[in-house]
Amino acid sequence: MKAGTNFQRILPFLLLTGIPLIFLLLFFYVPLASIFAYGLADERGRITLKYIWAVLSNNYYQGVLSFTLYQAFLSTLFALFLGLPGAYILSHFTFPGKKIVSGITTVPFVLPPILVVLGFVLFFGNSGVLNGFLMKLFGREEPVIRVLYSLKAIILAHGFYNFPICIKIVAAVWGNVSAHEIEAAGTLGAGRRRVFFTVTLPQILPGILSAAALIFLFCFLSFAVILVLGGGPQVTTLEVEIYRLAKVSLNLRDAGALALIGSVLSLCIMYLYTFLQNTVHSGYISGSVSKSRPIASMFRGWKGFFLFLYIALIILLVVSPVITVIMRSFQYRFGWGDQIRFGFRWYQELFSQNSLYGTTAFRAIRNTFINGMMTVLLSLGIGTLFAYVLNKQNLKFKRLIDTAVMLPLGVSPIILGLSYIKIIQALPIEIKNQWILISLAHTIIAYPFVIRSVSAVFRRIPQSYINAAATLGASPVKIFFTVYLPLLRPGLIAGAAFAFALSAGEMNAAIILSGEKSITIPIAIYRMIGSYNFFGACALGVILIIMCSGAFIFIDKIGGVRE
Repeated sequence: MKAGTNFQRILPFLLLTGIPLIFLLLFFYVPLASIFAYGLADERGRITLKYIWAVLSNNYYQGVLSFTLYQAFLSTLFALFLGLPGAYILSHFTFPGKKIVSGITTVPFVLPPILVVLGFVLFFGNSGVLNGFLMKLFGREEPVIRVLYSLKAIILAHGFYNFPICIKIVAAVWGNVSAHEIEAAGTLGAGRRRVFFTVTLPQILPGILSAAALIFLFCFLSFAVILVLGGGPQVTTLEVEIYRLAKVSLNLRDAGALALIGSVLSLCIMYLYTFLQNTVHSGYISGSVSKSRPIASMFRGWKGFFLFLYIALIILLVVSPVITVIMRSFQYRFGWGDQIRFGFRWYQELFSQNSLYGTTAFRAIRNTFINGMMTVLLSLGIGTLFAYVLNKQNLKFKRLIDTAVMLPLGVSPIILGLSYIKIIQALPIEIKNQWILISLAHTIIAYPFVIRSVSAVFRRIPQSYINAAATLGASPVKIFFTVYLPLLRPGLIAGAAFAFALSAGEMNAAIILSGEKSITIPIAIYRMIGSYNFFGACALGVILIIMCSGAFIFIDKIGGVRE
């Protein structure tokens, strides 16, 4: 009887754990192992390092790897340069609309990368808004600023896309610096500069390094920015080179070897970020923290001048490209003189089945919506079960399981898509519906974010609720569905919104896996940029923005969350 009773107790746990683990094994670890094995195995199936060594000893691939690390390092420095002043302002001052400003700084991180690229091309390009203004201002006929298709453009775009990470992480740490220690140092005669370097900096340095590690990882894995804004072979990263080898050259052997090298490097960076994050959380000091002051005190003297310059720079980098995309979506060329007029022409083109772009746009919108909804359903199920197991179960190897579950965060979507191609080639049947593969890849990309959202709520659920339900005779499965799920609603809503937005804007895995019938909005935008149809690309980009924003609003409404 005891054996049967013990089995009944552990059966719900096995079900809750087994379902997501099987999914993760089938759609992440097995495909990943297959592509890595392709880079490590010879024609007879024997393990060898000759393909890895051949790639590492190749001068061209050495240049690609060096440039990947170099641009990620410079992009990280620029993102920190943009983010640290904002972190200081948000953590030390109060002002009307502070929450709105904090929300605006996250806009670049929420936008799909292809829209960021489109905005930069239109605003900073040779014929862009900024050059048009400067040419009129200085009376010149040639562009004043030439940054596109170069390292400068990559650094600008990466800084724009990642500086909110610095603001969020560093502001949270900076706001928790002990006011008692600062006051004590001042009482002992230390000046402001000495207090900063001896008291403040040691406490916020782990947060700065943590933000730097995460930004470096994202810049290292960047794809769309490099693909469009890069300037050819000399400005190529690992991600773009893997895509070129797999999709264009059909050289899966070198692509697999590069994928293995890139994954090892990105996982090392991911481990460093996790270590630094744990250092940040363990370093929080309980007690009095620095009090916020009115921001009016910052507008005096040289501080006010630098604050004005900083705000102007952020507006130039964040707001202007987005507004440019929206404005260009309502413009079109008319007549022999190519006069610019305003109207809904490109929206009509995109929604007309008889137009040149109508069929492609309609198919892209449909596929993007279907992929997004499938990603929401799958990632919510997988992520919630994993969050339950990791937060409410006493596991012997909890850290190991947590690492295995969160590993997709450190693996490039390009490599994930490449591994799916390798699996498809080994199957005896042909998979015609590529959108299924894209949805599965997007689920692997999105479910770690669901875990983070749901886990934050899990930790706040009082254990007394669970004990009371168990005392009344509720089984673990019934407790999960009747107690946990209703209380997890805020985390589920946030996870669903992020899952849909990630799927709708994801381009890396989709560009590897998609065919003509499974094209998504980001890929359609990329093709329009390639054919210099910027007006149509902007209109489709605005539709993507509306779709993602609508998903956030709709999911929030049906969730019925109340503050």
